Amino acid sequence: MYWYEPGEDSYTLLDVLKAEDIQSKVIVDLGCSTGILTDFLEERNTVISIDLNMDALRQLKKKNAVKSDLLTGIDQNKINVVVFNPPYVPDFDCPVLGGGKFGREIIDRFVGQIRTECFYLLIIEANKPLEVVENIKRRGYECFVLKIRKIVGETIIILKGVRI
Repeated sequence: MYWYEPGEDSYTLLDVLKAEDIQSKVIVDLGCSTGILTDFLEERNTVISIDLNMDALRQLKKKNAVKSDLLTGIDQNKINVVVFNPPYVPDFDCPVLGGGKFGREIIDRFVGQIRTECFYLLIIEANKPLEVVENIKRRGYECFVLKIRKIVGETIIILKGVRI
């Protein structure tokens, strides 16, 4: 698998973003995969699509596609919003899906790097959401649970972080 095809998680995050009605922002679609979120968001925003996977970026065919390990290649002072559907599957040995112990290795790295005014983060119940929320708060953000959706095999949670 070279990139992540949209599933219930991507569509749940997309529904939340539609309800948020984000306009006239500079947005990073982090871990963009097929670009489903980029395609929606770029209708009313400037979107930078970031992925570590060059195959995913090539299939996007977008001019604002950047290869980067999370946010290391981006000046976050010029970004308003980050949207991230990370690899979150616990102990799954696949760079596209696997998130390591508790599915949190990449999520925790992201939370440790984030400095934008706002972000949306998809996690699942197995990622220990209370701990993720506490880590976000320690970084100087208010954290809101925007959606909880139970599907077969997991519970999807969409978080919004807003810098205090």
